[in-house]
Amino acid sequence: MSLARQLGETLVRNGMLAPGDAVLVGVSGGPDSVALLHVLHEIGPSLQLSLEVAHIEHGLRGHESRDDGEFVRGIAAGLSLPFHLTRLGLTQSVRDRGAGNLEALARKGRYRFFAEVAGRRGIGKVAVGHNRDDQVETMLMWLLRGCGPEGFTGMPAVRPLEPGAAGAGDTVLIRPLLEVSREEILAFLESRGLNCREDRTNRDTSYLRNWIRRTLLPGLRERSDRGLERRLARLGGMLRSDHAFLERRVAGAYRQITCGDALDRAGFLGLEPELRPRMVRFWLKRGLGTLRSIGFAHVDAVLHLIDGNSPHGRVSLPGSWTAVREYDRVRLTRSVDGPRVAGPRAAGYSYPLPLEGELVIPEAGVRVTSWCSAGRERPEGDLEAAFDLSRLRRNGGQLRLRNPRPGDRFRPLGMAGHKKLKDLFIDKKVLRSRRRTLPLLLAGEEIVWVPGCARSDFAKVESDTRTVWRVKVS
Repeated sequence: MSLARQLGETLVRNGMLAPGDAVLVGVSGGPDSVALLHVLHEIGPSLQLSLEVAHIEHGLRGHESRDDGEFVRGIAAGLSLPFHLTRLGLTQSVRDRGAGNLEALARKGRYRFFAEVAGRRGIGKVAVGHNRDDQVETMLMWLLRGCGPEGFTGMPAVRPLEPGAAGAGDTVLIRPLLEVSREEILAFLESRGLNCREDRTNRDTSYLRNWIRRTLLPGLRERSDRGLERRLARLGGMLRSDHAFLERRVAGAYRQITCGDALDRAGFLGLEPELRPRMVRFWLKRGLGTLRSIGFAHVDAVLHLIDGNSPHGRVSLPGSWTAVREYDRVRLTRSVDGPRVAGPRAAGYSYPLPLEGELVIPEAGVRVTSWCSAGRERPEGDLEAAFDLSRLRRNGGQLRLRNPRPGDRFRPLGMAGHKKLKDLFIDKKVLRSRRRTLPLLLAGEEIVWVPGCARSDFAKVESDTRTVWRVKVS
């Protein structure tokens, strides 16, 4: 089967392209991207494709990089296609930022440029030349680095270009050659008499991918056969299908076991044990935006935090993130300026509360509404309280709202004596992060209501109550 026909079938089967699509083709000058561009140009008229070419000079090989750019510019001109070029200057970038993952920096720069061009030109698809051999190398690379099942699924044929990248919009990255071998690509180039460039850094086995390509895979073929890459790529496809199914299960369950962005412990422990590690990774990815620095140890630590007997705890995560458990909720917090450290106590506040009106307490992040009514209906939930207005005026002092103070005591309704507010918080499982700012209602110096927890018997609504004073926290 010709490469053009094989590619056409792949495009239809995977829904990569639709008639009339605008496609930005990333062309390095190497055999894969050169073949991709020519095949897309060959089948373009039948699909009414609009093609443009993008090339990135990484700045790592001096004049060779510049020659690559001119080579790709010439191909684009020969095919009468618009050409876009950028120079990253990664050598200086690495020097400025210190030693780093050069491949990661190059990749980030490439996709940022693709997103910028696609956004500016109104292009919905970006095509790159990864082939089946690249797929197998990627799977083995992640396996050697210590990936989970998700990492061994390899590269998807279709995915969003760069979620969150400026200008990316809804642009989709496609890999049309992912089921084509490198051998087939070279045969196509030879049959068409097409030239390409060779990047000499591809021979440097200090890069893990190059070592896999030039040392590991040839050794495996000697013990196996020429069908090794095909079988590994098929395994990756099977794992991708399984992964997609499980991710749908996790996404559906996520909405049922979360409260806002926090995990509900009881709901989480109700999941099948096999889904729990995947759910943790799903939750972390939503909160952190990426899982690139998250390893098995982090996932295991969060699982232990959720499953453990201690009602409070925390796990440090990469990027100054922390997973915090407070009773039955587990949430993510982040310190922008570095590792999280114990800070000073929240500043105290105290505000007079009118009988009717609205008060916003910024320190607590709440709005307090108070009003009078003739009905004696029970409060709607534990964030609303009702008092007899006449007894309130007769027995109480100034009404005010303040945050808790050390040594605060409170006499709950139906209890003869007072109780430490700290003990009440523990009994009611009030989150530690809320205890310092929670608004308390005081009449004079007496705490008469702890929103969400309990009220005292002060100014209770009785059968002879004529006017009810209500207060609600939201």
